[in-house]
Amino acid sequence: MSENSENENNEVIEGRVYDTPLVVPGFIDAEPERYVAEKPFDLTRFEYSILKKSYKAEFWFNIVSGGTGGIVVSVIGKALAALIAKQQPKLETWEIVAVILGVLVSLLLKYAFKSDDDKAKDELMRVVDNHFETNKPRHLHLTKGDPK
Repeated sequence: MSENSENENNEVIEGRVYDTPLVVPGFIDAEPERYVAEKPFDLTRFEYSILKKSYKAEFWFNIVSGGTGGIVVSVIGKALAALIAKQQPKLETWEIVAVILGVLVSLLLKYAFKSDDDKAKDELMRVVDNHFETNKPRHLHLTKGDPK
């Protein structure tokens, strides 16, 4: 088979929008590339390293919110035990203060105290999210058959 006839049979289709199945003449011997149906997001190694890392604010947020959650579970258990014993549940002042401070510190860590790395990660996440919001996946499939 000559190179010219091979190029004629292996036409590259770009820049067209299809809302119906794309009929490919002949034999489909491999799974089509993903980007036939969805525009890819080209992620660099550096961008991947930014997304992969867990940064300081995230670490401390997890510690503080986990501790606060533990205190809340403890208070709920204490209240349930008192109700089962048919007593009035009594909360200590430190329990209430600890829950309120834990929630406030968690919120501050999550939204206010961000390093440059945290800000870079958030910005990259916004870019990736925006890419996939504006480039919705298409329901396109290839089928063997004769073009009409």
